[in-house]
Amino acid sequence: MIYPMTRYDAASRCTGPDQPTFRWYGYPPCAPGSDVEAAVSVLMASVSPTGRVWNPWSERMVRSEFRSVLQRAELGELEPVDEVKPVDANNPPPLYELRWQGIATTDLDATGKQSHGEVVVRLYHSEPSEAPDYFIGHHAHEKDVDAADVWTAQNAEIATAVGWYNHGRNSNWGIATP
Repeated sequence: MIYPMTRYDAASRCTGPDQPTFRWYGYPPCAPGSDVEAAVSVLMASVSPTGRVWNPWSERMVRSEFRSVLQRAELGELEPVDEVKPVDANNPPPLYELRWQGIATTDLDATGKQSHGEVVVRLYHSEPSEAPDYFIGHHAHEKDVDAADVWTAQNAEIATAVGWYNHGRNSNWGIATP
């Protein structure tokens, strides 16, 4: 595959001045027009492993946080590095990560004892030159900051996003062409 850039660290479209449209092209697939809600569901699933519990209020708050960042990204209002940053400046494709820090969680251990914590969440997206008015979500995950090798674990998640990027390239990621 030929990629038009030699470095992949350009400022994200999500930081303005344009207002890119969000498209979800990952798993599960979604019809155009339901992209933000599909991504919110994927993000919520990524922070809901076995043993994690949500009360209705906290679940609504977390979903709202996810939705808010995606909507602000569509307005070009995200802050570089804190909320969005390039994934790898030296290797294609041009991927970025939307970043959530400090998502409050409650987990139950095998005995039913609760523990409260915070998790870090990432959504990887592309901003391909073939779709200049879009940013395209491919994969989301809870970053395991306690993993023995955080970089290896994160690189596996990034590889999943690259797979979806490559899978959608021939179909323009489900974006209708004029």
